[in-house]
Amino acid sequence: MQIKLLLLCALFSTASALLGQSTYQLQGKVANTQNAPLDLVAISLLSSADSSIVKSVYSDEDGSFVFSGVSAGTYFLKAYLLGYAEYRGEKLVVGGEATTLQLPGIQLQESIKQLQEVTIAAKTPYVERKIDRTIVNVDALLANAGSNALEALERAPGIAVDQNGVITLKGRAGVAVFIDDKPTYLSGAELENYLKSLPAGTVKQIEIMTNPPAKYEAAGNAGVINIVLKKNRAPGFNGNTNLSMQRGRYTRSNNSLNLNFNQKKLSLSANLNGGFRNSFQDLNINRYYKNPDETPSSSFAQNSFIVKTGQSANAKLGLDYYLSDRTTIGLSAKGLFSPSGSNTDNNAQVAGADRKLLQFVDALNLDDGKFNNGTFNAYFKRQLDSLGSSLTIDADYVVYASDRDQVFNNFILNPSRALLYQDRINGQLPSDISIYATKADYVKPLGKDAKFEAGFKSAFTKTDNEAAYTNTVDGVTTLNYDLSNRFLYDEWIHAAYANYSRSIGRWGIQAGLRAETTSLSGDQLGNPERPASSFKRSYTNLFPTFYATWNADSLGHHVFAFSFGRRIDRPYFQDLNPFVSPLDKFTFYAGNPNLLPTYANNYSISHSYKGVLNTTLSYAKTINGINETLEIVDGIYYSRPGNIATNQSFNLAMDAAIPVSSWYNINSNAELGYMIFESKLYTEQLNSSGTYFHLVANNSFQLGKGWSADLRGEYMSDIVYAQLLIKSWGTLNCALQKKLFKDAASLKLNISDILYTRRASGIIYNLRLTDADWNSTLDTRSITLAFSYRFGKATNNRPKHSGSGSESEQQRVKNS
Repeated sequence: MQIKLLLLCALFSTASALLGQSTYQLQGKVANTQNAPLDLVAISLLSSADSSIVKSVYSDEDGSFVFSGVSAGTYFLKAYLLGYAEYRGEKLVVGGEATTLQLPGIQLQESIKQLQEVTIAAKTPYVERKIDRTIVNVDALLANAGSNALEALERAPGIAVDQNGVITLKGRAGVAVFIDDKPTYLSGAELENYLKSLPAGTVKQIEIMTNPPAKYEAAGNAGVINIVLKKNRAPGFNGNTNLSMQRGRYTRSNNSLNLNFNQKKLSLSANLNGGFRNSFQDLNINRYYKNPDETPSSSFAQNSFIVKTGQSANAKLGLDYYLSDRTTIGLSAKGLFSPSGSNTDNNAQVAGADRKLLQFVDALNLDDGKFNNGTFNAYFKRQLDSLGSSLTIDADYVVYASDRDQVFNNFILNPSRALLYQDRINGQLPSDISIYATKADYVKPLGKDAKFEAGFKSAFTKTDNEAAYTNTVDGVTTLNYDLSNRFLYDEWIHAAYANYSRSIGRWGIQAGLRAETTSLSGDQLGNPERPASSFKRSYTNLFPTFYATWNADSLGHHVFAFSFGRRIDRPYFQDLNPFVSPLDKFTFYAGNPNLLPTYANNYSISHSYKGVLNTTLSYAKTINGINETLEIVDGIYYSRPGNIATNQSFNLAMDAAIPVSSWYNINSNAELGYMIFESKLYTEQLNSSGTYFHLVANNSFQLGKGWSADLRGEYMSDIVYAQLLIKSWGTLNCALQKKLFKDAASLKLNISDILYTRRASGIIYNLRLTDADWNSTLDTRSITLAFSYRFGKATNNRPKHSGSGSESEQQRVKNS
C-alpha cells in the first residue's frame, strides 16, 4: 500500500512539472451588515474586459470562499443571495509573485429594491456540479415544501422511487443513502419509513455521487446519496420549526423543531421530528398459467386494497466542546420510534382454461410492526496546523429492536360463495441488530493546490432474526415448522483508503484507492422438521476511483470531466436467511444464503457549458447483480433475491438551468438510457433489454411582494429491469409560497399529481409456463399546507462535526 501511494504521489508530481503554469488562488469571506457569515452566497469572478464570468463558487457555512487556478489579469467580483442586494466589487488586479491573494471582505445589504412589483434578487440554483458529485439545493424547489425527504429525493435529477420505496439512480438500484456523511444504517422498508419521517424542511442539500470518492464506503453499485441537514450555529439560542399537513385520500403530517445553543466553548443542538402517515395502495395482480404445449391451463386474478398507517418520533441530541481553537470533542445520540401497520383486503378469483370461475379466495391480512433505533457517536477532531491538516476519530454504537405481528385470515369459497376452507396463519418476527464501528480520517493539504487524505475503518455487525409461525384450522392451532426459523449472522469489515487531489493549471485531478476485507458467518438454527445449516466466507477487494476535469478556455465556459470507480453491493442481512415467509396465501418471500457480492465498474464523461447546460454520458457493467427474481412452483408465486449474472447500463443525461427572465427560471433534466440483463434464471434464460427516457421540467416564478411559485412536470417511459417491464407514468405538481414576518417565515401550498397519473404497473417475464402483470393506484394526488419559521441570529463560523465511525452497515438493514 505504501509503495502504491508513493508511486501515485510521484505520478502527480511529474504531471505538475509538465503541465504547471502560473496561476493564483483568491480567498475571501462574505457576511451581512451585522458581520455574521453568510452561507450559500453565489460569488462570480468576472473579466473586467467584457464582464464575462470566469469562475463561480458558493460560500461555505463560515462565509469563506476560494477561487483556484485563476490566471493573471484584471477582474471584479459579483455576489448574489436571495433577500440581499447584488454586490459588485471594485477592479481587482491579479498577478505578481504571491500566488495566494486575500480579498477584502464582502458585506451584503438586505434587498429592498423592487421593479414593477417584482423583487430583483438572485435565487440559489436548484442544481450545482462539482468534480465528484451533483448538489441539489432542496429549498430552491417550492414543491418540496411540506413533503418528506423521500419525496424530495424523488424530485432530484436522475433519482426515481418506485411504489415500494426502492430508490434507483439513473435507472439502477443499489444506492447507499447517507445523512450528513453518516450512513442511515437502513435499507428496504425501514429506510423508506425513516426518510418519510424526515421533513424536507430540515434538508439543506442532496449530494448525488454516481462515483463516490475513496473516503466513502465502496458499497452502493449505483452510487451514494448524501442528505445534508440544515444546521444553525448562531451564538446564543436560536432555531427553526416546520409544520405541515397533507391530505390525499388519507391525511399525513410531518413536523420538526430544531434548537441550538452556542456559547463560548460549548455548542448544544436538539433536532426533534414527529408526524404520522396514512396512505393506500389499490393493487391488481393477474397470473395466466399454461400447459407444456402453451395452451391455457388456469388463471388467477387478485385485488389487494392495502391501507398503510404509521407514526414516527425521532430526536437527536448533540454536544460539541471546543477544548481549544484546534481541538474539538463531541457526543451525539439519536433515537427513532416508528410503529407502523397495514390492513390488506385481498379478493382473488381462480378460473379454469375456459375462463370459467372455479373458486374465490378471500383474505384479510393484518401487519403491525414497531421499529426502534438508537445511534450513539463520540468523536475527537484535531487541527494539526494552520494549513488545514486535521485528524478525526469516530466511534459508533448502533442498536435496533424491531418486531412484526402478522395475521393471515384465508377463506376459499366456491362460485356460489359457499365456504369450502378456512385457516389462519399467525406470525411473530422479532429482530435485533447491533453495530460497532470506529474510523479515523487524516487530511493533509500539500501546498495551495493539492490535498492528501487517508483513513481506516473497522465495523462489526451482529444480527438475530427470528420467525415464529402457527397455523389454525378448525379451531386447532399447530406450529408451522416450514415457516418458523431463527437466523444468526455476524460480519467484520476492515477498510483503508488514500485519496489525492490537485489543481494543475486548467486541470483538476483526483485519484483514490480503497481496500476492504470482509469476513462473515451465518447460522440457521433449524427446528424439529428442518435441519440446521451454516456458512462462512471471506474476501478482500480493491476499489480505485479517478476523476479529471479540464477547463477548455480561460473563461471556464467549457468544462470537461471524466470519472471511473469500482463499487460493491453486499447482500442485505435478512436476504441471506434461507427460510420462507408469506405475503399472502399464494405469494411467498424467500431468502438466499448463496448470494454473492455484486461488483460494478462505473464510467462517465461530461461537459458543462457555463454551468448552465450539463451533459453526461455514463456506462456501468455489473457482475452478479442482486435483483428480485420471481418463480412459480405449483401455482405458488415465490419472490427471492438472486444474482443476475450481468447487467449493462448506458445513460445519456442532460440538465439545464434556463434564466428566461429576472422572475422566471426553468430547471430541466432529460435522460436516455439502455439496459441489458443476461442470466440463467431457474428453468428459464433471462435475456432482457430495453431503452427508456425520463423527462423533468420545473418552472420557477418570482411574483413579487414575497410571492413565488413552482410548476413541475415529469414523465418516465417504460423501463426494463431484470424480469420486470415497468410501465410508463407521468405527474404534474404545482406549489405557491408567501414569505412572512420579514422573510423569517413562509407559508406554502403544494398540490401533487394534479392529473392523478402517477401510477405503477408492469409485466413480469421469464416465468415458466406463466404470464403475469400488475397495476397499482397509490395515494399520490394530495394537497399540502406547510408553515416554517426561523428564530435567532445568523450563523457563526464554529464548525460542528458531521462524520461517523460507521459508513455502510445500516444500509443493509431490511424489513424481513
